Amino acid sequence: MSEDIFGIIMIVIVVIGCCVVLPLMVIWLINKRKNHEIDKKTEVLMALLEKNPDLDPVEVMNKLNMSQETNNKTLKQKLLENLYGGLMMTLMGLVILVLHLMGMVSFGSKAIGLFCGGVIMAIGLAFLIYYFVSKRVLRNELEAEEKRIAEQKISE
Repeated sequence: MSEDIFGIIMIVIVVIGCCVVLPLMVIWLINKRKNHEIDKKTEVLMALLEKNPDLDPVEVMNKLNMSQETNNKTLKQKLLENLYGGLMMTLMGLVILVLHLMGMVSFGSKAIGLFCGGVIMAIGLAFLIYYFVSKRVLRNELEAEEKRIAEQKISE
């Protein structure tokens, strides 16, 4: 009886860790990195303005942002990565479910195999939904980004 309670408690701890703590830590780390980037840009801008008070702060910030953009992925690339991840996770979950139901792969009990395959497939479907919703919502931004990239290629 005590082993059953211990097992249930361990499953609850793992689920809470994966479904609550892990996403919160990822969001916290992303925000911390963005704040660090902003702080670094501010330091650079302040140092430039102290050395050359005649500089236009807006122009300097635009140049800092332009150099930053060349290293980042475009919005379209990010969306395509979500599409790729969604397709891969959905297919992996589907394969795990089918193989487990056919008896070719065993995870101990039927419920564990169905749970693992279902969770992986649900994550993949979430990525796919995110891709299609983002594509629809960010349609104008994607078109503007494509025009900007085309103009940059023409000017080069």
